[in-house]
Amino acid sequence: MASPDYINIIERDLIDQLRDDFGGCHVFGQYPEAVEVAYPAIIVEITSSGLFDKFMGEKLTFGGEEKTGELVGLMYMIHLIVDKDSQMTVNSEVFKQRRLMNYLMLNVVNTFTDMGGSLGGTWSDTVEITHQELSNWTDIGYDPEMELWGASAVYMLVFKNYRS
Repeated sequence: MASPDYINIIERDLIDQLRDDFGGCHVFGQYPEAVEVAYPAIIVEITSSGLFDKFMGEKLTFGGEEKTGELVGLMYMIHLIVDKDSQMTVNSEVFKQRRLMNYLMLNVVNTFTDMGGSLGGTWSDTVEITHQELSNWTDIGYDPEMELWGASAVYMLVFKNYRS
């Protein structure tokens, strides 16, 4: 029997939660094509995936079933991009440009933190997340030629990959 599609389940949970929390933003699962880009943009880009730690030996019994498995790590780059015309209204307050970027940096981190709340959070019931970490925002800046503000952060999470 094939293992559940954990990586796609996790990615869908991330994207869905960001879309729920930031209805005024466009959330992409990869860099959009130039003709599809819309702002403000939140881009969730998977950059690596692989064995994090072997934690189960061969032929272990869990709930009456024998399984093998390991911890698998995923790394994402989270990008925020705001153009000069982007704006969001939150509680009757309007955020634009650099102020909008600051608002998104803080609140996107809050979304990721809330998803992990004691590592239960809002993750799908089929995925067991054991660790997650969002690094500092980097490459925060403004490109005057394109009139875009941007910031990026690395997000890492680890989940249990059970195999039969």
